Amino acid sequence: MTEAQASRITVTERERALEQLSHHLGTGRLSLTEFDERSASAAAATSKGQLAELFADLPGVTPPAPPVEPTANALQRLSTIAALISIVAVVLAVATGNWLWLLAGTGTIVAFVVQRMR
Repeated sequence: MTEAQASRITVTERERALEQLSHHLGTGRLSLTEFDERSASAAAATSKGQLAELFADLPGVTPPAPPVEPTANALQRLSTIAALISIVAVVLAVATGNWLWLLAGTGTIVAFVVQRMR
């Protein structure tokens, strides 16, 4: 077994293998009994080699998983940072009498949000 095959798998890789097995069941390549056996093996697998053995006689792979949406926690952090920038901009504008701080704060928020969305 090569080093790549011996490397440990992540939960995401295990879940992806179970999704692929479900796809092969749905297309008729696996019987329900085979699916049950391979799913149990995938759930117990600890290395990439063990997962690869489950797909040795199956053609190709299923389409890539859809992109992961930003979590609520990430959006909450983004909102908090934007609110803090807004508060600092208003305080600076009032303290200095220079209302350009509001424009600078707004521009910073927009730049930050655009950067985080990439």
